[in-house]
This record gives sequence, C-alpha cells and structure tokens, in this order.
Amino acid sequence: MKAVIFDLGNVLIPYDHHRTVTAVAALCGCDDKRIAAILQSLSEPFGSGRMEPAAFSQEVLRQAGAPPQITEAAFSAAFCAGMGRDAQALAYAVALQDRPNVTVGVISNTNALHVAWLDEHVPELAKLDLVMMSNEVELLKPDPEIFRLALELLEVGAEDAFFVDDHQVNVDAATALGLRAHLHHTWDETRPAIEGWLAE
Repeated sequence: MKAVIFDLGNVLIPYDHHRTVTAVAALCGCDDKRIAAILQSLSEPFGSGRMEPAAFSQEVLRQAGAPPQITEAAFSAAFCAGMGRDAQALAYAVALQDRPNVTVGVISNTNALHVAWLDEHVPELAKLDLVMMSNEVELLKPDPEIFRLALELLEVGAEDAFFVDDHQVNVDAATALGLRAHLHHTWDETRPAIEGWLAE
C-alpha cells in the first residue's frame, strides 16, 4: 500500500488569505493591516483547536473595535471569503483513492470555521481515507507528530508515503521523517511527480 497525502489550502482547494482579510476588515470597518495582524496573532490557538469559534470571532471583533451588531454568521461568512473549490484537483485525489493499493489522506492547518465551510462545499473530502484537520487533532504542521499520526492512521510507513504541500517548511518536516515530499507550485508539476513515484 502506498499513501499520497495532500495539504489542503492552495493544493486541493484555492485559498486567498488577502480576500479573507479584506472581507473581515470591511465587515469590521477596520484597516486591512490591523485585521491581518489580529488574525495572525490568533492563528495558532484557533488552528490548534484551543480556541472555540465563538471566542475567536468575539476576540477578532473586540480587537478590531467592530460594531456590536455583527453576528457570528456574518463573521463566519467574511472569514470564509477566501475559500474556494478546485474541481479538477479534488477529482484527481478521489481518483487516486479509487486505485488499488493506494490510500489518500489530507493534513491541513485549518480551523473550525473553515472546516464547517469545507463540510458544506467540498463533499469530495469524505471519500478520502483520512482527513486530518489541525484543530481536531490539536497539532499543526510542521510538528512531526502530525505526520506520524497520519502515517499511523493510514497504516503505512514513511517510506511508502508521498506528501504534497505548498510550504517548504512542511515539505522539509515530512522529508526529515522519511516521507517523499513535493513542494507544490502547479498541478502540471505535481501530478507527474506523484505518478512517477507511484510507478516506482
């Protein structure tokens, strides 16, 4: 059995952080740079699941000095504004899952609000053997433990896993554990890299 493990944002789905920042800033009546700094300061506790969505939204709104009438639903919509779909990439991941002797997983640094959006808009993820969200396992890439947990759950050794991510630090972390890792730029590069590895 071989495992192909994908990052999610800007690999299997597009994610535009600037669009999210702009949407949240517009909602709050706040400067983009201020919102970007607030989101960055809260990304680790929210992404590791140590902060609940309601507490996160309230803290962002508080620090931004936002109007009190903003609802959690309005905040969630703005915070998910940068999310999108890549039907071709998702179809490829599902097709890989359907091959004999191939298992497919996802490891994503994400958060509960984005996971709720994904549950609604990206049903393809339910067809994969493993979808590991950082907020649900309380681990963030590039922590080696998140890779070890994925390998354990997929029941493969590091030498039988191929990891795809768009951040070099995560690629390096996977490589250090013995996985074959590929830095994603375009699918014109990534897909042949996966296929070549599977053919070895």
